[in-house]
Amino acid sequence: MIKWFSSRTVFSMLLLNTLVSSCALVFVLVFSLQRIADEHPRRYLSKALFSNLVMDKTPEQLAKININGVPLTVIPQDAINDAQYESYKPLLKIALRDPDGIAIITNNDNYIAAAFVNKNHTFIVLPQFGRSLSSQALSIIGLITVVIVLILLLNFYSIHLLTKPFIELGRGVKHANQGDLNYRIPLNRTYGEYKTLADSFNTMLQRLHRIHEARRHMLLAIPHELRTPLTRLKVRKDLITDEPLRQAILGDIVNVERILDAILYTEKTHSGEDKINLSKINVAEFFNEIVLEQLNTKSLIELKMTHNMSFFYSHSVMLVVLMRNLIGNAVFYGQSQPVTIFVKEQGYALHISVTDRGIGIAEDQLPFLTEPFWREDESRQRESGGYGLGLYICKTIVDGLKGEIKIDSTKGKGTTVQVIFPEAFILPSSK
Repeated sequence: MIKWFSSRTVFSMLLLNTLVSSCALVFVLVFSLQRIADEHPRRYLSKALFSNLVMDKTPEQLAKININGVPLTVIPQDAINDAQYESYKPLLKIALRDPDGIAIITNNDNYIAAAFVNKNHTFIVLPQFGRSLSSQALSIIGLITVVIVLILLLNFYSIHLLTKPFIELGRGVKHANQGDLNYRIPLNRTYGEYKTLADSFNTMLQRLHRIHEARRHMLLAIPHELRTPLTRLKVRKDLITDEPLRQAILGDIVNVERILDAILYTEKTHSGEDKINLSKINVAEFFNEIVLEQLNTKSLIELKMTHNMSFFYSHSVMLVVLMRNLIGNAVFYGQSQPVTIFVKEQGYALHISVTDRGIGIAEDQLPFLTEPFWREDESRQRESGGYGLGLYICKTIVDGLKGEIKIDSTKGKGTTVQVIFPEAFILPSSK
């Protein structure tokens, strides 16, 4: 049965669940209403039969009558107030007021009937017969309650079965959002349209994984491919007699080598090929040296530091590459406006923020800033410099160091990149 259900489509499952639930409720309600509706004719029939049974009988004949083992009770009218008949008083008063002299009322779970025989001035009482409507109603209510509970449980199971694939699809989307392109949604936990959707989602993840791997291999290949031309340039630059020109060419070669080293290092770190070894770094010395490196633009850079501890723990090479990229971006896109670097200690976390007052970035473009080779159409054209690798390298480094990077920007007002390393001030051996 479960296998049959799992092979149905979502629409047919919902339709079947609705039909079964509706039919069950209709059946119970019709049955209940029928029982209640039939009770009134039964009472009238009982009244007529009881009247016919007792009205024309003599006391001797009445004494011999019993119904389902219950004998009749004969009460003279003048004895109605006797203590032994106290429980019958309400019934006898109704019989006196009734045009036919017959009264039937409930007594606990049964009925009790009485007839007033005018010619004998006596009451004939049948103390117990049948089941009362209230008792039947309670049974019917109990039955309805049980059926409704069972239907609710069945619906709960059906809805759980119907929505279970959503959980698997959600888990797949979560893995993909976290960058885990190796995850695949188990198709045996889905069915119908869900299985088709899950299969398409898995195919999409597989293609994205191939694209991602191809891009990563390309990034790893670029440094190796450029090593030889750079080596030749180093040799040929010595043939230039103009010393300033030769130093400028050497500076460009060194910058290119730094970029290539950063790409190679971050990609190996991202793939887990290189182990990250943390070292002890002096806070003030490190960030002051980073600013001093910016020979031509250090006048634009303002460094602010608030910290109690003198040292923190990180990977010095990766952190240098990170700061060079962040400062380089801020200076380049800051349009000669001041750049603020703020370093602070908060608990055991190291907070670094780099703020420029430049062209800024549109809000809808922020989620893509850390993608490799991505550049905003208007502000980061090829002729403006940059190849869309800077923030990708920064993101990879921060992830490798188990940190967090946040980017806030307003078009035309500037950009702030904040990096947080939660355990930078904790000894590596004590983590």
